[in-house]
Amino acid sequence: MKFIYFLSKKYLFSIFKDKSLRLPALISIISIFISVFSLMVVMFVMKGFEIKVQNKILENFPHIILSSKSKNDLDNIENIISYSNSLEGYAAYIKGNKFELIKLKAQSNMNANPKNDEKNIYYANVSKNFLLLNKLEKNDYFEIYIPSPSTLKKIKKIKIKIGEEINNSESIPIIYFNYTEAKNIIFSQEFIEVKLYDPFKSKDTINAILNKNNHLKGQIVDWQTMNINLFNIMKLERVSLAIFLSFLILIASTTIYSNTTSMIFQRKSEIATLLILGAKKNHILIVFILVSFALSFIGYFFGTILATISTNLLASQEIVDLFDINLSFYGIEGFPIIFSYSYFIIISLFTFFMIFTASFLPTSFYLNKNVEELIVRDNK
Repeated sequence: MKFIYFLSKKYLFSIFKDKSLRLPALISIISIFISVFSLMVVMFVMKGFEIKVQNKILENFPHIILSSKSKNDLDNIENIISYSNSLEGYAAYIKGNKFELIKLKAQSNMNANPKNDEKNIYYANVSKNFLLLNKLEKNDYFEIYIPSPSTLKKIKKIKIKIGEEINNSESIPIIYFNYTEAKNIIFSQEFIEVKLYDPFKSKDTINAILNKNNHLKGQIVDWQTMNINLFNIMKLERVSLAIFLSFLILIASTTIYSNTTSMIFQRKSEIATLLILGAKKNHILIVFILVSFALSFIGYFFGTILATISTNLLASQEIVDLFDINLSFYGIEGFPIIFSYSYFIIISLFTFFMIFTASFLPTSFYLNKNVEELIVRDNK
C-alpha cells in the first residue's frame, strides 16, 4: 500500500510540473466541474418544479372525484377528511372584441356567498386575476354567457354582482357561486369531491369506497389519474434533460481517457522498470486509476459545492426579489428548485463510474501484455 500511495502521489504532482500534461489535466478538471454542476442544478430545478406543481394540485384540487348521480356511502372510511357535492362548468365573458373563458364552480361545503335579493342577478365571488385584468371591483356588475352541455345553440346569459375577491392559483379565472343558487345555472358537471389525509394513499381509499359502493366502478378517479398526462410530460422532460446532460460527463470522461493515455506513454519506461523489479500489474493499474480519480475529484468537488450553493441561493426569497422572478401565473411561488439527495447520489455514482471506466480502459489495455513485450515496446 505504501508503494501505491508513494507512486500515486509522485505521478499526481508531476502532472502539474509537466507542461505537456498540465493543460489536459486542467481540461479534465474543468470538464468534470461544468458537467457535474450543470446536471445537478438542472435536475434540482426539475425536481423542485415537479414538487411545487404536485403540491399545488393537492392544495387546490380534489384528491378523489366520483359520480353524484346515485346515493353514495362515504362515511367512516379511513383517510377521508371531507367530501362535498360540487358543480362545475364553463362560461364566456365577452366585452367588445374581447373573449375570455371562465370556470364556474360551486361546492356544498364552500363558504356560501350570501344570496342576492336583486332579481335575475347572481351574487358571486370572483378570482383576483379576472378582476385585475378587466378593471372590476367589489359590487360591480358584469355578464357571462353559459352554453348548454348538450347543444351550443342554447346559450344562457346571466348577470353577476361581484362579492369577494378570491386568490386563485389556476391560470383560468374562476367564479364561485352560492351552491343553492347555482342549481338554477347550467353546469356541465355534477360530482362529489373528496379530500384525503394522505393523498398518496388515494388508490387504497378508492378500493375502500368501492367496497361500500360497488355501483361506482368506472365512476371514480383519483388526482394521480386525473393528472397522469401532466406527470408523464414532466417525467419525459426530466429524463430527456438527464440523458442530454449526461453526455457532458461522457465528453468529460473522454478527456480523462486521453489524459490517462498520455500519462501512461510518458511513464512507459518507469512502468517497464517497475515490472522487471517485481511490481504487480494490478498495483500499477490502481496507481493510474487513483491519479485520474484525484484529478477528476477536484472538478467534482467544486461542481457539487457550487451546485449546492446555487440551489440555496435560487431558493431564497432575496434572489427571487432581486431578479423579479414571478411564476404566480402558473400557481408557483418562488423559484422551483429543491436539493434532492437521491439525484445527488445518482449523479455522483454515475460520474465516478465514468471516471473509473475512462482511467481503467487505457491502463488495463496497456498492461494487458507480458513483461517482455512491454520492454520491447519501450525500447522502440
